[in-house]
Amino acid sequence: MSHGPVAPALGYTAGLDRIEEAVISAHCMQGLARDGRLALYDDDRFTASALTITAEAVEQTLIPALLRACEAFSRERAEAATARAREQYRAYGLGDPREVGPAQVVTEVLFDRQYQRGTRQTCSRELLCRTVAAHVDADRPIRMVIPALPFKFSSPLRTRGRLPDLAELNFLLELYEIAATVELVYRAARPGLTGRLAGFTVVSDGSRFNRIVHEPDSAVDRYRAGLQRWVRRLGLDQYITLVDYRSLLREALPPAAREVKAAIAADARIEYAKVLWPVLDPYEPATMLRTAAAVEPDPEYANPEGRFVSLLKSLVFTVHYRTLDRVPRLSAPAYRALYRELTAHLFEPYAVLSPAELAEAGAALATAARFAPTDATREYLRQAMLREAWATAIDYLAEIKSDRELAEDPILTCLPGQVRWTIHAKPGQLAIATATANGLRVQAWAGVAVFKLTKRKEIKLCTLPVLAVEGAGAVPVRVAGAEQPLFYLHPDLPHADAAAFLGALGGSLARRRVS
Repeated sequence: MSHGPVAPALGYTAGLDRIEEAVISAHCMQGLARDGRLALYDDDRFTASALTITAEAVEQTLIPALLRACEAFSRERAEAATARAREQYRAYGLGDPREVGPAQVVTEVLFDRQYQRGTRQTCSRELLCRTVAAHVDADRPIRMVIPALPFKFSSPLRTRGRLPDLAELNFLLELYEIAATVELVYRAARPGLTGRLAGFTVVSDGSRFNRIVHEPDSAVDRYRAGLQRWVRRLGLDQYITLVDYRSLLREALPPAAREVKAAIAADARIEYAKVLWPVLDPYEPATMLRTAAAVEPDPEYANPEGRFVSLLKSLVFTVHYRTLDRVPRLSAPAYRALYRELTAHLFEPYAVLSPAELAEAGAALATAARFAPTDATREYLRQAMLREAWATAIDYLAEIKSDRELAEDPILTCLPGQVRWTIHAKPGQLAIATATANGLRVQAWAGVAVFKLTKRKEIKLCTLPVLAVEGAGAVPVRVAGAEQPLFYLHPDLPHADAAAFLGALGGSLARRRVS
């Protein structure tokens, strides 16, 4: 195998990529929130339409059906990898397809378009193959790592409940499929090896971001405990290990690197604040956003909106707004309605108020016995929420930069030798492919689980914002005794009830992430 230099763009590069590197994405939410045809279920309709299944049905029917589909899919992808590796032999620095060995086939699994997302190559096959080969030659398991599964977002337009549901289970199964495919290839080449030959470490990064978006530590802890329960129920303890981001860095990142990381974040926060706060103009949002894109310290040239504005628009539907928490005597349905109205129109003024009028509206809101919306109070809330989202975007970018400006990826500093996966494509990292629905790719923690039909009339488990799901008339399904739905059944499914659906599930589950 050749050991020549690898293009820098295909290996880890310190610093945010100024051409293309997303840090978060939820750009579908603005359109969904403004779509008057979509409505969340009120409490009465939710209760009336919800179906109930037993815990036994989950354990004895649903989970086994999903696991069987995953295992069949893993076998299919393992068989396809060998042929692709021979076709790609030159990318591995080989002179003949017959030189292809297990390291190349395993690497090809990792480049499978069912597993790795996007057309932009961010990782070198040859460089990754060297890492894989070092493990195979030493008969060591191939460990992979991905930061993910932070906490269930609290936006009432995205989720219905804060615990992991079948969306998170599906994400865990997607990781399992990658590990199982790698293991099938590896074991075929080394049949004498025992134990697990591949697995994932999931760095649950909720503790990294929760205080930035105003989520309590307790929400992160409950979510991570729920994930641990799912891993055990799936029987994937030997394939998937969950660790907390802050605990990992505290225990394994050298103190000097932690000090550098903290200094980078502090400096970036000052720099972003100095440049971006003067740009904030609630009454001229279009000009405000254009100017922010023009002056931001770390632009993303492939993104017409720039990195900061793109992040800001996503965070609008991620932040837990303290502003809304202070609105007096707001019922849950009223909160959802007000949240939707204000987030959908965060960049559109309701009224032009003088500073005195704005202060008066805030004072009236604080002393009111109940919330009585007027254009003045809406405008006060809109501006307060916009400032919250703006501050959050500055802090979020500073935190992202504190990792990306280090000379070495801190996750791999803590977990050396592991294959690095990511949610958003970055140099030297593999961007994981996840299932799409309605043309949207929504992460498990930012939506709810829904079973729906594919074009081939197969059943596919996807994740969508709850507004899109309930807006389509999907049926919530709960486990007996639980308030939060475990998943939804899309109305395109032909089954009359949950029992009929579970009975048909076994032979028609699709696991392909892209068609």
